Amino acid sequence: MTYFVEGVSKHLEPEPQVRRIGEYQTVAEAVAVAQKVIEQFLREEFRRGMTAKRLYALYEERGEHTFVFQDEARTFNVPGFDHADYARSLAAKICGRMK
Repeated sequence: MTYFVEGVSKHLEPEPQVRRIGEYQTVAEAVAVAQKVIEQFLREEFRRGMTAKRLYALYEERGEHTFVFQDEARTFNVPGFDHADYARSLAAKICGRMK
């Protein structure tokens, strides 16, 4: 089975832009890639003293929201991965460790 990772950017144009990030043979590979996109954004945007709430708000406003699908029709996101939950959790870890 093939898993597709796509990113949605809402801040670049009047309409959301969708980018195909890649196709992977396992859900673990696909989720790892989706998480890496989020991690890269959060680490680049983090500034010393920033709260997790502010860092997450930047992600919501300007980050690429990643989705993992099992089928070409893109009818659903795989269970167990939610970009918002992952970004919120990672923002808390980043801000907690890097004060």
